[in-house]
Amino acid sequence: MSTKLAKRLSGFSDCSRKGIRKVQDLHKFIVNTPEIWEVAYNNIRTNDGALTKGTDEVTMDGHSFERSQEIMEKLKDGSYQPTPVRRIYIPKSNGKLRPLGMPNGTDKLVQEVCRIVLESIYEPIFSDFSCGFRPRRGAHDALLHIQDTWTGTKWFIEFDIKGYFDNINHEILIECLEKKIGDKRFIALLRKMLRAGYVEDWKYNRTYSGTPQGGVISPILANVYLHELDKFISELYQQTHKGKERKLTHQYEQIKNERAIVRYTIKKLSLKELEQVPLHIGGGIRSRFIGWTKTELIEEDRKLLSKQLETRYYDPQDPDYRRIQYTRYADDFLLGYIGSKDEAIAIMEVIKTFLKETLNLECSEEKTRITHHSKGVEFLGYHITTHDLKANANRVRSIEREGTKFNKRVWNNVAIKLLVPEHKVRSFILRKRYGNLNNRSDYRTQHKTELENNSDFEILTQFKNEARGFEIYYKLADNFTRGLSLFHYIAETSLVKTLAAKHKISVAKVYKTYKSDGNITVVNGKYKVAWFKLKQINRKTKVYGDEDIIYNSMQHYSTTEIVERLKAEECEYCSKTGGYFEVHHVRKMADIKEGKKKWEKVMIARNRKKIVLCVECHDLLHAGKLPDYRYKASA
Repeated sequence: MSTKLAKRLSGFSDCSRKGIRKVQDLHKFIVNTPEIWEVAYNNIRTNDGALTKGTDEVTMDGHSFERSQEIMEKLKDGSYQPTPVRRIYIPKSNGKLRPLGMPNGTDKLVQEVCRIVLESIYEPIFSDFSCGFRPRRGAHDALLHIQDTWTGTKWFIEFDIKGYFDNINHEILIECLEKKIGDKRFIALLRKMLRAGYVEDWKYNRTYSGTPQGGVISPILANVYLHELDKFISELYQQTHKGKERKLTHQYEQIKNERAIVRYTIKKLSLKELEQVPLHIGGGIRSRFIGWTKTELIEEDRKLLSKQLETRYYDPQDPDYRRIQYTRYADDFLLGYIGSKDEAIAIMEVIKTFLKETLNLECSEEKTRITHHSKGVEFLGYHITTHDLKANANRVRSIEREGTKFNKRVWNNVAIKLLVPEHKVRSFILRKRYGNLNNRSDYRTQHKTELENNSDFEILTQFKNEARGFEIYYKLADNFTRGLSLFHYIAETSLVKTLAAKHKISVAKVYKTYKSDGNITVVNGKYKVAWFKLKQINRKTKVYGDEDIIYNSMQHYSTTEIVERLKAEECEYCSKTGGYFEVHHVRKMADIKEGKKKWEKVMIARNRKKIVLCVECHDLLHAGKLPDYRYKASA
């Protein structure tokens, strides 16, 4: 990326962060900066939907500099009009259907350009509470925030917004955008996207609310909308915040003070080089210690320490300590509250009122509720509860670290636990057809008939990707091993049974034939894929990289190889130079694995899913008439 483009995006970020004035000249910027269109294309060309058709035939296939230039000219003269998206329905995990919109290739490109600009404006000011659809942040960041900072939470306040993405009010969203953006033409372009409509069963429908379905710009627009909620809860936090820390329990304070006197007495004896407390020592030493030896005092200190560790530390009912905790992932958000239930109910009602009156959003009465910390809640696929020990519970555990044994307090003050919900494991096993978990002691496994015609390499790869992805998502769980060990065994057994059914051999024969270095392994030429053990999941590293303290708007964008190949202006099939060039896409290399045609062999040889072609070759390819020879440009 050029220095000029980097400076412009960085300038938008600085202007937004300082907040002195609104960001201007955004429309002028996108219609006069060809390089941002290259960046946008690079960002979306590898998406699964890059070759998905909207209501017309335009996809990312056939992209060229000329296409970008044509779009820029339409934006300049105001003739650009977003095409209605094609709407289909896909099944959800609960059996219901979810609408999915499919924009055409041109609209995806325009949306991505606008998204890049919006990201440079809003990333510097978005709340740290927001973790969804943001660079280097994800569900694990939201869960870690809860685990690390919600200690002591007494009440969980759950919220469920009815059909959030479909019910975003366009006028309110525009008002939110205009707080930071002072460019009317850019705002008008965003308004066009919002009102583009959709086609379902060949019938056009207007959109009066919601963000562009299936559009790459929808997530950031949704975050801009709920940024108002983030700001409101930040203000609520300041109003509710009370007390520096919880006061100590009376019993704990007594033991703490008694121990301080014992240690003070030991110190006095050491200073005076005495082995026993004399009759008239003075200096604040309790009379009950007269005649005690230093050894007896040290033993008393040890007993008091043991008693101190086993005593409740903070007072959970402290009336002078109040806290709100909050985290949000897209439209899923959760609050934790330290205080009374009546106060928690009042906070829930205040937030529901704000959502209704300010953002025109309604909460589901059934799913918006308050839950006690000991019962816990489900958030982002995890069950969140607490380590809560009763007042007389044993709070000390003897542990050994690097050869040294010592006692450690097990429980501080209602620490957060993240757990794998068993129903999530059960539903995943059923959905992937590994078998059935039943009641854990009565589980069954099965082979996947639909994979028997695949190669061994493909079968093992699919099983590994599915199981490993599921286990990596739950690597934060406190019950990771206990919660997933049976799942891992069922997935592995289903894999082995599938290989056995494919080759019509026994399970024992599969283990004997395929096992290498302790795991089922398949070699395909120079490639090798192996099954894995649950303990090989690295639970220490984050799924996403660490976020920057100050957002750097340029860190995601760089000129990639495909743009350099386009700039070379040479057909990678016929070697023709000069003229117009386009990029031909295939969804995956497996689609051309046979390599019967010359252009397929070229792509296989280069191991690339995209090839730069002159327009003549590209047209012939789609017509099925591309000749099996290389055109040599005349000198």
